[in-house]
Amino acid sequence: MLQVIKNNFKQMLASPGMLLVSLILPAALFAVALGMFGNSSGQAKWNIAIVDVDHTVLSGSLGDVLRQDANRVEEKTSEEADKALTSSRSDAAVLIPKGFEQQVLSGGKPTITVRSLKGQEVVGTLNVTLNMYIGDLLRLREILGITNGEALAKEYSLLAENGVQYQEKPVSEGKVSQGLSQASGILFYILSMSMMQNAHLILKEKQMGTLNRIRQAPLRRLTFIVAVFCHGVLLLLFNLLSIFLLTIFLFPAQTSLDMYLLWFYYGVTWIIIGIFFALVVRSSTVFDSLSTILTVILAMVGGSYWPLWMMPEMMQKAAVVVPQYWANDAMGYLQKNISLFRLPGHLLALTGFSCLFLALCIFALRRGKAAETFI
Repeated sequence: MLQVIKNNFKQMLASPGMLLVSLILPAALFAVALGMFGNSSGQAKWNIAIVDVDHTVLSGSLGDVLRQDANRVEEKTSEEADKALTSSRSDAAVLIPKGFEQQVLSGGKPTITVRSLKGQEVVGTLNVTLNMYIGDLLRLREILGITNGEALAKEYSLLAENGVQYQEKPVSEGKVSQGLSQASGILFYILSMSMMQNAHLILKEKQMGTLNRIRQAPLRRLTFIVAVFCHGVLLLLFNLLSIFLLTIFLFPAQTSLDMYLLWFYYGVTWIIIGIFFALVVRSSTVFDSLSTILTVILAMVGGSYWPLWMMPEMMQKAAVVVPQYWANDAMGYLQKNISLFRLPGHLLALTGFSCLFLALCIFALRRGKAAETFI
């Protein structure tokens, strides 16, 4: 079996693409995500361009409301905002229509347009802030009977300053880091791709014409499969070691042993999934296409690219059938200092995926043996 593992490493080193996906991308993309999103806790802060066509007191105070969330707000023309969006200098553009103040003072609900190329997370969060601002203005106008924009803006400022006072107190000592959550989601995606590439070594033997020699050698089918599994575990441990070193020396992040155990357990699940598809698929081209479809789509459904709450309710319910959902959800609890072993539902779900595909692997091996074929 040791010779098979050595042979697998030789094949991997001979393929630049497999080497990139298996050994370089997991740690590299994890580091990039940490660098881009940072390791701070709380809501994301964005560069926002405001296009104020109304030029009134109420429209001007909207910029101050957005700055309260520590966003970087800059007023621009419509053309400047479009250029800032396409060049990624701005994350979103907020367009305040003409007649905004007049609509508020007359009791109407004006429409503010938010444009962004960053996805639904930016637009959805800004829409919540804008709707709350407009709703507060309308309630103040109705209660106090204010008909002047300057007076309404002043009352809003007083409400924000002297209104209901509250203090946030975390229910646990841990804080969820947006950067670490995003980096972990990307890691779940790339680990699934890496482990699928590891299983591709089974088809690689057939493609290189060495499968016949394996059949004639004193090597059982199960031994060969176990060797591929061990090779995947070694790759997984190497990637986790690389991430550990990155979070210590280059991108400091508050990781824990439970997080590494979760990443390892998730990787093992995908090793088994990859081996099953390598056993039942006969073409390397079909396997590569299937690997891409599985890893990308399941990562999207499971919340590796964006938070699950941004997805439609139907998609949130459908996400529970993919392993990425349980891994990403568990990662949120781990950042709140909740032990992995206090999440039996998540562990049971990942174990269920592993056992299901392990049973399918055994069935595929037995069927192959009955047909006198290996794959």
